[in-house]
Amino acid sequence: MNITNNIWRYKYKIFTILCILFVACSISLINGKIYFDSERIIEELNINSIDVKLINDNNLIFYGLSFDKSLDYDDFKKINQYHFELKQSNYVNKVFSIINEKKIISSSFLPIPEYTLNLDSKKEYLKSINKLQKSPSNFINKSRKEIFFLIESKEELTIKENKELITYLNDNKVISSHKESSIAGRVPSELYFQRKVIKEFIIITTISAILCFFFLYFMTKNIKLVLLSISCVIMSIVITLGISQVIFGGIELVMIITPAILFIVCISDIMHLTNNQSAHTNNQLFFQSRMKYIGKAVALTSFTTAISFLTFLTNEILPIIRFGIITSIGIICTLIIATIVYAISIDKKFNHINTPKAFKQIVDYIINLCLKHKSIYFHIAITAAIIIGIYGSINTKVDNYLTDEINVKSEIYQETLYFDENFGGIKPITIIVENTKISSQYISQFKEDLKKNNFTIDFSNDNIDSKLLDKYLINSDEMLNKTFFSCRTMDIGSQKTQSIINKLEEKYNNKLSITYSGAGYLFDITSNKLTKQLIYSLIIAIFSIGLIFFFLNNFNINYFIIAIIPNIVPIVICLGILFFFDFYFSLSNAFIFTIVFGLIIDDSIHIISAYSNYRKNNINKEKALENTTRHTGSAVIKTTIIVIICLAPLMFSEFKSVSQLSYITIISAITAVIFDLIYLPIIMKRLGK
Repeated sequence: MNITNNIWRYKYKIFTILCILFVACSISLINGKIYFDSERIIEELNINSIDVKLINDNNLIFYGLSFDKSLDYDDFKKINQYHFELKQSNYVNKVFSIINEKKIISSSFLPIPEYTLNLDSKKEYLKSINKLQKSPSNFINKSRKEIFFLIESKEELTIKENKELITYLNDNKVISSHKESSIAGRVPSELYFQRKVIKEFIIITTISAILCFFFLYFMTKNIKLVLLSISCVIMSIVITLGISQVIFGGIELVMIITPAILFIVCISDIMHLTNNQSAHTNNQLFFQSRMKYIGKAVALTSFTTAISFLTFLTNEILPIIRFGIITSIGIICTLIIATIVYAISIDKKFNHINTPKAFKQIVDYIINLCLKHKSIYFHIAITAAIIIGIYGSINTKVDNYLTDEINVKSEIYQETLYFDENFGGIKPITIIVENTKISSQYISQFKEDLKKNNFTIDFSNDNIDSKLLDKYLINSDEMLNKTFFSCRTMDIGSQKTQSIINKLEEKYNNKLSITYSGAGYLFDITSNKLTKQLIYSLIIAIFSIGLIFFFLNNFNINYFIIAIIPNIVPIVICLGILFFFDFYFSLSNAFIFTIVFGLIIDDSIHIISAYSNYRKNNINKEKALENTTRHTGSAVIKTTIIVIICLAPLMFSEFKSVSQLSYITIISAITAVIFDLIYLPIIMKRLGK
């Protein structure tokens, strides 16, 4: 009660402090930094593997040029000059293309390297073109209308320098027949994300805010309360992201979904606080009464939701950990702001809402349907949905693609697809084989098997002498007794890539000693491990909430079941639905289910809390359940509609984690309403006190 009194007494002072904090955070975000997941994923695991150090595959830029006609001798002379200009750039460390590619000619004494494309004269050029027909290059297609540059940018370039490099590559017209350029890799992807994240954040947040504004006004007919609620949401988002800027020096890319989460939590809190308000004469006593009966439930839902996000601390991936911490802080911050806003609205006498009669009739109709006795067929249908969901949950695979975060219609996805279709892909994998007397006879066969499995071999030392090793490799002495294959493969997913590797290892078991390295390989095994950890975080979140209710209800195991079942079943059914659409767990979506669990548990907690309050007032079970369903149920339905409205624009996001958050939450929220209003009362009636 002292806390409630202090909130009421100092509400305007607290609100002033929040406004000052809002301004300070707004200023800090003007030049805020955005971190990108891809640049740190591989660093999350310390895997000891040999690296040939031929090229830094984390700094690779894949640069493709398309032409209107087949390239001729004069064209290649100009491209040769362009290759030299790229090599001399202050932003470029190494360049590999058809211009400097060398192949080995077998001889009776020593292997002789020669350039794949000889431009010394037109005659030599024609000879090399004829050889290309028999022995194709990775850096040019058969029609000679597509060529490929493998560029290693210098380390620690600034964002501005990276932009200048990518702009130069995009804008430069090499020859008159140069049609278009395609660029992929970590650096261009992150620049693309940075541009799109800011633009999309502004557009989607604005659309969601406008839709939410009109719906809230339609539902409340109270413009002051709506404006204050929207201001509350904006304040929560800015302060939360500002805290990330202060604590971590920037904002993680994954935090793009944090505003949507805070939007839902904030509006949900306000909807529950303003639902079914009675007439009053004393503002302070009314506020204290609302805090006692509704405020406790709102606070409990905020803390349980925050706890579900804190389970991300069990993960090893830094961006997800930071996302969990910041979003948890944001939820508590939102609770404080929503409470202060509600106190001010009571003091200024604009807390009451005037729900349209038509909308109220719809809500009442839905509640009456939920209260009616259900036929056996309805229960059979729900049971079938749960069984399908369990099957889908068990059989949903864990897989990861380099392009998991981007929509298939996006520009950057099409760029990646271009390299997959024309030049063997952009996922770098280095394969190293120990040289022994037994293995030497299998090296050539192993190399052919790599090619058959669509591994594009850019570099190999299987027939290169030590001088060339010294020229190209940093660790040449270490590699003298080893054969390496610096490869690329298409973005076929970590599961399929690992399956190919497993088959090769099985075939050459006891014949070759093989190790793997490279950013692509490390991404596959790291991302799969971290995805599984995110799934474990969901399990931890579920049991954590169950344990909270277990402790809050005097160690009554029944409340553990009451808290878990209505919230885990919607997720299971959602997985069952997604299973039919080739859904798989990945780094970009595995954490979403923990988020969804944290959001949908709010409504069940409000129902459990309302039921407990009725029972404490000596109302029998039947009447308590009916009152809970009618009164709290209306707020649950309203908040679910708000969730759908707020998240619907996110379906059109270019980022998969954002669009998947939208439809996964919407499916789960709709299913949760059914369980909260139909099955949760049944469970409480049988297991509750």
